[in-house]
Amino acid sequence: MNRLVRAAGSISFFTLLSRIAGLVRDSLMVQVLGAGWAQGTFLLAWTLPNLMRRLLGEGALSASLVPAYARARRDDPAVARTLLAQVVGAVVAILTPLCAVVAVASLLVPAEWLPAPDDGGVPAMRLLLSLNAILFAYALPVCLTAVYSGALNTLGHFALPAAVPIVLNLFWIAALLVAKPLGYTVDVEVAHFIAWWLTIGGFLQLLLVVWPLWRRGELLRPPLGWPAKGTPARAVFVAMLPTVLGMSLNQISSLLDQLMAYYLVSPGAVTYVYLANRLLLFPHALTAMSVAVAVFPKLAHEAHDVDRTQMRRTLDLAAAATILVTVPASVGLIVLGEDVVRVLFVRGKFGEADVDPTVWTTGCLVAGLPFLGLAQLYARAYYAIGDMKTPARVAAWLVLLNVALNATLVTMTSLGTAALTLSSSLSALANASLLAWGLRRHVPAAQDLGKAWMRTLAATAVMAVALPLCQLAAPDSGRMTKALLDVALPIVVGIGVYVAAHAAMRSPELTAVLVRAREKAPPAS
Repeated sequence: MNRLVRAAGSISFFTLLSRIAGLVRDSLMVQVLGAGWAQGTFLLAWTLPNLMRRLLGEGALSASLVPAYARARRDDPAVARTLLAQVVGAVVAILTPLCAVVAVASLLVPAEWLPAPDDGGVPAMRLLLSLNAILFAYALPVCLTAVYSGALNTLGHFALPAAVPIVLNLFWIAALLVAKPLGYTVDVEVAHFIAWWLTIGGFLQLLLVVWPLWRRGELLRPPLGWPAKGTPARAVFVAMLPTVLGMSLNQISSLLDQLMAYYLVSPGAVTYVYLANRLLLFPHALTAMSVAVAVFPKLAHEAHDVDRTQMRRTLDLAAAATILVTVPASVGLIVLGEDVVRVLFVRGKFGEADVDPTVWTTGCLVAGLPFLGLAQLYARAYYAIGDMKTPARVAAWLVLLNVALNATLVTMTSLGTAALTLSSSLSALANASLLAWGLRRHVPAAQDLGKAWMRTLAATAVMAVALPLCQLAAPDSGRMTKALLDVALPIVVGIGVYVAAHAAMRSPELTAVLVRAREKAPPAS
């Protein structure tokens, strides 16, 4: 248990450092490139290799490889080394020609053949193609890094894989800091310079995880090609297919959002959507995702019961806990949104005109945080009982719903980029509702979560009133003073007020979360 707690602590610590480094990176990015077509085009090009990372790297493939690799390690370490080599060989065989084809095509296709946005025109398309040729190569090392990181976790090494993303953020930050001293001042030149640094940083990440595995003698020469039928490596890829389907739909939906922002609003609008997603990562990782990950093993264990009554109780308690932690995080970021955006991003080329679009876009996105958390929780309940198809099928319909909502809200309202993130929140609501309704086929009828919602909304309302009263910085205060007195202090006080309100109502979900926290805490020495 102590080892598990230490591992979880290491992962959480380095994940937090990575999130902080990411915010520093994003702040520098908007300072250097602003929210114009060059920044939007760069972010759009950056989305494509990250789509491959989600599908063939840290997502579906890792989730299928780790259990198989762990079983093989217990039975025969030599078989485990062969399995790892075969999986790596297959990934290299898939991605190397794909990256080469994409790079060559991006260099040969005339920019005039692509539909150009009003802002930026053909130069924006030239930038998109050239950046795509550079950045798509990043997909290969980052996917291999995720595979090797899964192997390191199985071997009991958690700190290094968790720290690897920090390296890329530091590389990105360094590129932004040295670009101007090295003579890169034009936006297009800066974008190309950063793209090269990121690709190099991807291979450096790979080297960091390969080295300890090589030192331990865990690496064999990977055989290039698709694994033979009947091999453990083939079973890993077969097992990942349902998860790939669900994850690809989510990523395609995100890509469509950015494309619609790029063409229907403006290329710079991609920046507002990107920053909103980055701001969502903090509360999402610390609230919704932590609950879903923590409860998944218990759900998987209880799914084997005949009547699954205990699984339903666990799921309902986890749903109440998700509501407990996500609603105040969502409302808090909405209330403090303008101050957070000003403290983090307003400087350089990111000016006052960019504040309102970013605040509204972020507010509409984080409004869906509770439903995003519930949808992820319910999807894990389906996985626990062996139903991989329903979440993927629901996700497929929601891609269509999201596109329709995007087109409707962008064209029929004046919300701009906020329309796109509002669509995402509405889609999250629909996702959570459909998954919850469908679970009745597998588990007993759900308990009424209405009381949990009412208690949480009441406590959140008290917190929302308290937050502005705690903002003590003078209007002409400096950035650091505003960060401490208008953001950090209200957050600390708001958490205290929220917990006190729940304690006064004797909320059972608060009691359950506190008991869970005490159970996970290491014993005193």
